Order: sequence, then structure tokens, then C-alpha cells
Amino acid sequence: MARPKIPLISRRKALQAALKIIDNEGLDALSIRRLADELGVNGASLYHHFANKEEIVVGAAELALADVRTPETTDEDWRTWLPRNAWLLRQAVLDHPELVPVIVRKGELGMGAEMMDSSAARLVDEGVPIGAVVPLLDALEILAIGSAIHETRGGGDDATGTVADRAKTWARAHKERLLSEDELFDIASAAIVESVEVAAEAKLRAKPTRKRTAAAKKAPAPARARRAPAKASR
Repeated sequence: MARPKIPLISRRKALQAALKIIDNEGLDALSIRRLADELGVNGASLYHHFANKEEIVVGAAELALADVRTPETTDEDWRTWLPRNAWLLRQAVLDHPELVPVIVRKGELGMGAEMMDSSAARLVDEGVPIGAVVPLLDALEILAIGSAIHETRGGGDDATGTVADRAKTWARAHKERLLSEDELFDIASAAIVESVEVAAEAKLRAKPTRKRTAAAKKAPAPARARRAPAKASR
């Protein structure tokens, strides 16, 4: 069937439908034909907006991560907005667990490059040493995705039935846990921010010392003072 000259649906509407299919039926269920059926159009209509299925999947993932973005105002300190972005990433993974294989490959797929760059620039502008930017972003991303996967898959929540029979202390510890998953995430993200900041400052303080030591090792040894020639005895 020929492609219509005028698109019958918007790109956003198509991505919303794709995200719905992925959430309800899984990533493998999405296809050009399945999406076209969901939208009530023919498959050719989708090629107005997308080159192939992968582009649709990437677009759906970007839609799911739309709330994870660099703040537009400068009212908040980075220690506030950066952990919040990690929280929003965690929430996006919790809401759309079928997209985990795509989200963990977002760098490879070119997703969110502009947002990462603007966040990095914002951090540097707020005084974060440039060498600490990637460790901060990486550590919080690992925490967010790992925490969401752990919670989505049940983590340690199965403290009943056979597990309780075979692991009584674990079941009791789970029942009497003092911190929820949300509270644990807040504590861990705050600890990451503080720890990376302290470690980066320590590295920066140590840098000049290492440079001087290295320079000293390369410097030639001082020349020995020459002895005056002995006077000939008469």
C-alpha cells in the first residue's frame, strides 16, 4: 500500500501508542504492523515519522524519560536537582520496566545526549570540578536503574511461603525493616553525592603534590662540587 502524502497521525501520538504496547505486551510485541493496528492506520503512515522499528523504540524510551531533564532555572543547587533527576530516572524504570534493555543502552543509541551535555555544563557552572561530573552522573544512574530493577523484580520482598520456611531470620528481618525502598534510595543518592564530592576534592588537592614529585624524579641530580687540584709538593 502506498504511503499517504499527508501523515494521518502525529509522531507523539504514535510514540504514546508504542509505549503503551511495550508496557502492556512487552518490547518484542512492538512492530510496525502492531503499532499501525493500534492507531487504526496502515503501516506506511508510520514511515512519515520513523525510518524503522528501532527509531520508534528509541522515541518511546525518550518519551518515558521525558521528566529526566536539566532544570531550566538556576534557582536550585546541583545537590538538590541532580538527586531528583536520579529519582525521576528510577521512577521511569519502575513505570516502564520493559524498557530496561533500551535505557541501559541509551548512550550507545544516542538517547539524551543533549540533556547529558546540558547537565554536565550546569554542574561545571555551579562549581563541580569537571573531573567529578562523569563519576557523579554514572554513580547516580547506576543506583537509579539498579534500584528500580531490584524493586521491579521483587528484590527481597518474597518473605512468605517457602522462603519464610527456609530463611526465618531473613523473613523476620524483612518484616521488621526500618527503611523503605524509597528511603533507602534517598539515603544512598545523598551518600553518593557527598562521597564523590569529597573524593574529587581530595584528588584535586593531591594532584599538585604528585606533579612536583614526578618532576623531582625527572630532574637531573645536582652536579658535585669540583675539588680544587692539589698543589704540587716542592
